Amino acid sequence: MATAAHPLTPAAASRAKASAFLALFCCGLWVTSFGPALPFIAREANVGLGTAGFVLTAVAGGSISASALVSLRLGRVDSRLLIALGLGVASLGLAALAVAPSFALMLLAAVLLGTGDGLVVAATHALVTIVGDDVPRAINRLNVFFALGAIVGPLWAGASLSLTDDITLTYAGLAVAVLACGAFCWRTPRAGAAGEEHLVITINRSVAVMGLVLFCYVGAEIGLGAWVSSYTERVAEAGVMAGALVTCGYWGALAIGRVATGRLLQSHDAARLLALAIAAAGASGLVLAIFGDVLAVAFAAAFVTGLAFGPIWPLSMAIGVHEGTTSTTAAMVTIGNSGALVFPVIQGAVLASAGPREGVAVTPALCAMMLTFMFVHARASRGMPLAHADTIGG
Repeated sequence: MATAAHPLTPAAASRAKASAFLALFCCGLWVTSFGPALPFIAREANVGLGTAGFVLTAVAGGSISASALVSLRLGRVDSRLLIALGLGVASLGLAALAVAPSFALMLLAAVLLGTGDGLVVAATHALVTIVGDDVPRAINRLNVFFALGAIVGPLWAGASLSLTDDITLTYAGLAVAVLACGAFCWRTPRAGAAGEEHLVITINRSVAVMGLVLFCYVGAEIGLGAWVSSYTERVAEAGVMAGALVTCGYWGALAIGRVATGRLLQSHDAARLLALAIAAAGASGLVLAIFGDVLAVAFAAAFVTGLAFGPIWPLSMAIGVHEGTTSTTAAMVTIGNSGALVFPVIQGAVLASAGPREGVAVTPALCAMMLTFMFVHARASRGMPLAHADTIGG
């Protein structure tokens, strides 16, 4: 029988949440390292830049498989164990990526990294859903830490790649850091498994629509973060470190956007904020695609896009899993992460074949799709009550 929800004292719950924040910080480190690293991966593996983008697909494939397993089965396992296990698996994937001698082995290492990523993302979101008194605020804080890691990731990758001109130091260094964080998370108090009431996936219109929004959003967020460095290097003739700084500015702005979200939620409607954020991201993404040949404009447009992207994940999660369960949360994480399986590699292929401007234009196109989903959801919400919630599991 699973333990009941809220099994921890307030002090122990705070320590458990701290381990969740640290773990998602690590996710930010490895996800954003690929922005500066993809051209080096392509060169070392002797493949085209568009083909190198399949590393992102491999990471996403491992991630959604693991998060789906959490939503369906592993909700019965102690969250601390899942977080520590995920960081350990990710560390192995990073170490393997650092020394992989062929592209095929790089893809296998990326799947391993993605498996750790999926365990960490699903388990951390589930943990703060269980122990957090204010779930929307806890989810937002969790994703602020992802964004903070996303600032450090491209800086580390850009500096190490500029120094050594290959990916070995970049990913070996990340492997050591992630393993150390995993050891810390393992030593935090047992968080307990979810209660049986948390092991049911609730499906209603909000969950479905926000899942579609997240599907497009994650593809757009990861895709732009992965390719904006290559875009500026090609269009604005920027160097490796300059491209890394543009990537860093993008993720840094995303962190600011997520910090601001917590304050804005206190006095504004979440759905309206979400629609405004998506529209702003689409507009700034279009500016980046058209005028990105000027490095200062590219940096500013990427910064504004990141700022607008910041609220989308926590707002969508808060709307979708309101009064939901930890398994519902993990299921939404799985749906969202599925976008990274599809759109970043498409964006890379367009960038490599049609041109960098066309590649970056994928971002505002995805924002238009998100706005369409929001419009349909708003029309349905005005016209009828929420659809009856179906459940899976238990």
